[in-house]
Amino acid sequence: MMDGSGAAMSLHCPPDRLACEIERITGFLSSRIQPGQKAVLGVSGGIDSDVTARLAARALGAERLKLFTVVQADMELRHLHNARSLAAELRIPLVEIPLAPWAPAMIDMLAEADPSEGFNNAAFLDIGRAKNSLRTVVYSTYHDRGYITLGTSNRTETECGFFVRLGDGIWHLGPLAHLYKTQVYQLAGALNCDPEVIRQPASAGYWNGESDLEDLSYWLVNEKPVGAQQYFSPAEVELAQSIWSELSFERLDRGLQAIAAGSRDAAAIAAGSALSVATAGRLLRLTEAARAIRGVPLGVRLEAID
Repeated sequence: MMDGSGAAMSLHCPPDRLACEIERITGFLSSRIQPGQKAVLGVSGGIDSDVTARLAARALGAERLKLFTVVQADMELRHLHNARSLAAELRIPLVEIPLAPWAPAMIDMLAEADPSEGFNNAAFLDIGRAKNSLRTVVYSTYHDRGYITLGTSNRTETECGFFVRLGDGIWHLGPLAHLYKTQVYQLAGALNCDPEVIRQPASAGYWNGESDLEDLSYWLVNEKPVGAQQYFSPAEVELAQSIWSELSFERLDRGLQAIAAGSRDAAAIAAGSALSVATAGRLLRLTEAARAIRGVPLGVRLEAID
């Protein structure tokens, strides 16, 4: 979060500062979405989409906000329950789109059409990214009906490259994109999100038992975003489990804050975040690799580079 002067604020903010941030975000949404326009938001049952929905409802009112959820295979039932409860609390109808067979069917067709890429339904990442891509199809369809797309990306995910560039990385407005995950949790408390949503492990919800922090531990082992499904040796799996055991979003975010402030010294990043020096170094290299992915521009036209 930023204060009125543009300076970075602490990861932990007092209630009055959180109230100001809520007003700042809702003002951003209401000023960018013109009267008569509507917004569409996919809710997953997780903390980011829950907070985004509450902010958007405050800014626009229930009648100008479309909520949908994609029902997928292996979806944890608590996520669907959370999405339904959120919509009911906000008094907004929830559009439930049953796409359970679509992601595996798409991967099967890709595997057959392009065997050189090794697409495989047994690969968690292939299926997860196909599910992410299907959400984008839904957004695109609503966009052509005039809806403004709201993203749920946060700064922690972006700086770690923990997103799908042409999936959840595309949106018109990103009300949480400037916030670290630790700060999103604080907003959740200020917005009276369901305690169960706040307590549950952060997860994209692509398969049962998925955990963002566990996934990120493999990103850190890899020292760059994991692209295609890859093999991790037993030693690498053991290292990932060890890194996972020391991770929390606060530690991760403190490390990311130090890197964003210009630190390139692993020991200094570790001292300020309570991460080990080895993990701090891996985080630094991960963010450098993620920056290259984020930096790939979209929509470049020939006349723009002449």
